Amino acid sequence: MEIIIAILSSLLIVSGFAIRNVIKKNEELEDFITKQSEAIDQCDRRLNQIDNRGSFIADDEIGWFFTEVKKIQEALNEFRLR
Repeated sequence: MEIIIAILSSLLIVSGFAIRNVIKKNEELEDFITKQSEAIDQCDRRLNQIDNRGSFIADDEIGWFFTEVKKIQEALNEFRLR
């Protein structure tokens, strides 16, 4: 009986450490995702601020590039936290 208690106690302690490590890693990943979402939001705001008058889109030489950048930003917007 004492052996079973010792084994179960050991398993409980090991499980506690494992759960604590998983929770810690999960919190770090949540922080990373939040920072990435904030960076995407900031880029989206800045991109809209740059072309608030539509002058880049209307320019023939730079318009195609700006359009491609906006497509990339739209793809990134799908990864934001809502």
